[in-house]
Formats: sequence, C-alpha cells, structure tokens
Amino acid sequence: MSLLADEFRKAVSKSKDLRMSAEAKTDVGYPTGIAPFDFMNGYVIHVNNDEKNIHQKYHCLGITDGSFNSIIGKSGSGKTTLCVQAAANIIRPFKTSCCFIDTAEGGITTSRAEVLTGFHGTDFKSRFIMRNTGITAENFYKRIKMLHDIKLANPNQYYYDTGRLDIYGNPLIVFEPTVYILDSVAILYPENMLDDDELKTASGMNTAKSTQVVTQLVGAAIQMLKSANIIVLAINHIKPQMSTGPFVKAPDVKYLKPDEYLPKGKAVTLLSNNIIRLDVGTKLKAEETYHVDGHIVNISNMKSRSSAGNHSVPLVFEQNTGFHPILSIIQYLKQSDRINGAGIGLYFDEYKDYKFSLGNVLEKLDNPEFREIFEKVAFDQLVKLCVDSFDVESVDKNNDITNSILNRLSMINI
Repeated sequence: MSLLADEFRKAVSKSKDLRMSAEAKTDVGYPTGIAPFDFMNGYVIHVNNDEKNIHQKYHCLGITDGSFNSIIGKSGSGKTTLCVQAAANIIRPFKTSCCFIDTAEGGITTSRAEVLTGFHGTDFKSRFIMRNTGITAENFYKRIKMLHDIKLANPNQYYYDTGRLDIYGNPLIVFEPTVYILDSVAILYPENMLDDDELKTASGMNTAKSTQVVTQLVGAAIQMLKSANIIVLAINHIKPQMSTGPFVKAPDVKYLKPDEYLPKGKAVTLLSNNIIRLDVGTKLKAEETYHVDGHIVNISNMKSRSSAGNHSVPLVFEQNTGFHPILSIIQYLKQSDRINGAGIGLYFDEYKDYKFSLGNVLEKLDNPEFREIFEKVAFDQLVKLCVDSFDVESVDKNNDITNSILNRLSMINI
C-alpha cells in the first residue's frame, strides 16, 4: 500500500462531498438481447485477491453501466429500433429501472415501441417515459441531473447486488440501470435557437455556437452517468460530406468514410464510450432465406472503451418486429463457417444427424437435442468475439526486458 494513497483515502473519507472519495469501479455489463453485439462489445473481467484467495474471471457483456453511446447510421438502418429493443432488455430484470425516450424527430410511436419492447398498456407506461416536443439541450441536461439527484438522494431504494465481484474480490453493488434514448443528437439545439428569428439566421456563427452549447451540456451530463448508472443511447445520422474543392476533407471520426460526417461536430463522438454503426446490407424476402421481410444489418463498434474497435457482425432485421435475436446468431454462425451443407441439408459443425434449413431453423429449436447443439456451437463462436487482454506473464516479461535495457543504459556515461 502506498503511504500517500492511504493517507489520501483517509482524508477524503471525511469529506461530506461523496465525489471527493469516489473511485473508479468495476464495470457492469448489460446485455441488449442481441448476442453477437453483446459479445463483440464485451470483455473479460479478472478478479484477483490474494488475501481472500479469490482468483476468477467472468464475461462483461453488452453495454456497460453509466455509459454514453452514440448509435450512428444512415436513414432506415434501424438505429431507433436497436435502441428501443436494447433499452427494454436492459431494464426488464430490474424493478426500479425505466427508460426515457426523447424522440425529437418522431422516429417512433408508442404502439411501435410496445411491439419492439414487449411491454404493453400500463406496463409500458410504468417503464417508459416518452416525449416528442420541447426537447432542448438544456432540458436534456436537466433531466439527466434530475435522475442523478433522485437516485443519489435515496440510494438504498435503487441499489442491487449484481452477484458479481469487483476486480478486488468485493461484492459488486450498483444502482439499477436507467436508460435514456436521445433521438437525435443531429437536431438537438439550445433553447434560444428554437425561436423562429434565431433559426432564420442559424448559419455560420449561430450554428457553431449551437454545437458548442450542445457539446458543453452533453459533456456536463456525461459526468453524472456513471455515479447514477444512467445509460444514454444517443442516435446520430451519418450525412454525406459536401466537398466544394478538389480535395475531400478527412472524416472527423475514425472509420467514417471520406465522404461522410456526423452532425454537431466531433466533440460529442469523442466523449462517447461506444460509437456503434449500423449499415444496411442484403435485402430479405418472406419467400426466401429466413422467410422474413427485412434485411441484413451489419453492426460495428467503431469505437469501444471496453473492447477492440472496428469489429463487425451481421444482424437480421425483421420489418415488423425489429432485430431478431436468434436469426442474428444463425447469420453470424453462417458467416463464421460454423454451418455446413446446403438448402434443407444444413448442419452445425460435424453434427450431420441434425439437419435444418434457414427457413425452418426456428421450428427445429423446439427439439431439445437440436437446441443444445445450437447453444453449444453458438457460445463457442460468440465467445471468440469477447476480448480477454489480461496477460500477466506477458506484462512481467515486457517489464523485465525494459528494466534490463534501462539498467544497461544507466551505466553508460554520455
């Protein structure tokens, strides 16, 4: 134990301001229900406590607690649908959890949200608070602060034991998650710009000022997310980059294409824990493949603070019910060459006695033996997406070599 660290902790423990004694806590992952994404954005947490003889590891999957996530894509790629489905699956297990949806663009109706979430009538109203008017950067910040203050004022009402241990071997107890969907960052403006006269001149300096105000307020809101376990899913639109000269400006965000940009400047995306991109792929027809109307959507974690960035997995988007959790796994297994055969003679790995087709695979899952094989193969492949970057032997070896070199250099008189 460092003497300074020990003395500092003793000093701040006497402060009435809890922010002074706050330290980074082990992340808690919340699965979205879409397994290929949850594993792709996941990582392995290692628990080590020599005094208690605790040495274990587990997977932290999905979206981490108290994070700010940018969900980006072109029009019609399923951004809002993904957010609403993910939010429902995150809050479902918790009695105090709820979801706030600011839909400034009117991107989703209550009836559509009920279909996507599985919550209906009074159950939906008790878990979701939607608004589609009067949404500004200022009152977005105020609502985040209000949620933060309510939870911290009565922590015992909102705490729960995750059943996990933190990296030091202590019980991991956090607030039950709250999800806030912001649809969208692209049309989030300060209050004074909602005035007609301001909007008429909303170019040049006014546009720059608007971006600055939004960035400041979003940045201030982010400071409160982790301590109250508020997960923000902020939708943004990929727009075409207009070039007036012979050269195309480099994109502000890594992994965007040269002719693409994101509204409201690069600051909001830089503040994001995750930048999740959706791209529409192959069209699906009811009489073909999976027997659904929709398309394949490729989802990429362009930026991730929990996993390696720029990975991509395919999802199956069904027009009526949104992203299909099982068919998305099937599509990922197909892409990963874990499905062999053709037509009605498909099979997983070497399990040739359990044939299926893409059109009847959901029916086949009613068979317990077939389902067990599917789950085994799926987990074996999905877990490969999950990053485990903890390698003590490698770290020790690197340190030994580095120290040896430094010691040699220190003996040289220059």
